Amino acid sequence: ILNKELKAFESQRKIVKVGVNKPYLEFEELYKTEISEKYESATNTLKDKIAIVENKIKSDKKKAVEAYFNELCVSESIDFISFETLEIEPNLSTTEKKYKEQVYEYISKVNDDLKLIKTTDFEAEILTEYKTSLNVAEAITKVKTRKEEEAKEKARLKARETQKRKSELEALGMQFIDITNAYEYNFNPDIYIDTKDIENLSPEDFIAKVSECEVKINAIKSEALNKEASATENTPVEKHSSNGSVADPVFAPVAAPTIEKKPEPLKTASFEVTATMPQLRALGAYMKANNIIYKNI
Repeated sequence: ILNKELKAFESQRKIVKVGVNKPYLEFEELYKTEISEKYESATNTLKDKIAIVENKIKSDKKKAVEAYFNELCVSESIDFISFETLEIEPNLSTTEKKYKEQVYEYISKVNDDLKLIKTTDFEAEILTEYKTSLNVAEAITKVKTRKEEEAKEKARLKARETQKRKSELEALGMQFIDITNAYEYNFNPDIYIDTKDIENLSPEDFIAKVSECEVKINAIKSEALNKEASATENTPVEKHSSNGSVADPVFAPVAAPTIEKKPEPLKTASFEVTATMPQLRALGAYMKANNIIYKNI
């Protein structure tokens, strides 16, 4: 009985609910078409129009700031940066004047960087690096480090080449003489190569210089061999006469060598002497007596 009564009440509730909801549903549909949708449409239209106006304001502001940027670049002869580098996207709250101040500060900084680069030893290379990074400290450091590495490598290669050249001279029998600061052959004033030439001559000029010395050395060696052979030929031979006595030795005539004297080249040597006063006086007297030019250092 209770369940039957509950079902009856539920049926009545549903009928009442339908009756109550029907007017509201009809009102809601009418509200949606006549009010809600129309207001939303008007709001969206207004938003679009506002956006168009705001975008134009921002666009005009950006164009004005970009034009100012271009004017500054032309006046300062800066042609390697673009307006996009500043990453300026104007908004409505920031004034055009404020953006122009930002541009001026940026161009002034670039101009100061360029002035600093002009004072460096490697302006072109640093400027090339700077145009890539727009960081003057980084550009200077990078080029300076590269130049230091290049100098070290250049010095290493030069030292290796100098040692190689010295070895070539030593192989010819030439020795280093510290007072003349040169490699000489048996102290011969005509056969020497200055250390400055060893370090600085081009490969072609050094080869020519070595060849010249080698020719002279070979000439000296050849002359020495000829003298030795001549001495052997001229050794006296004991001859016996018919009566058994020893005859006087007979020597082959020897032609006197022709020696062409050349003026000895002048050399400049700088050194420091430590001695007593009498020794220094004696040294000075010796140099004056032998026409040696000297000066105090």
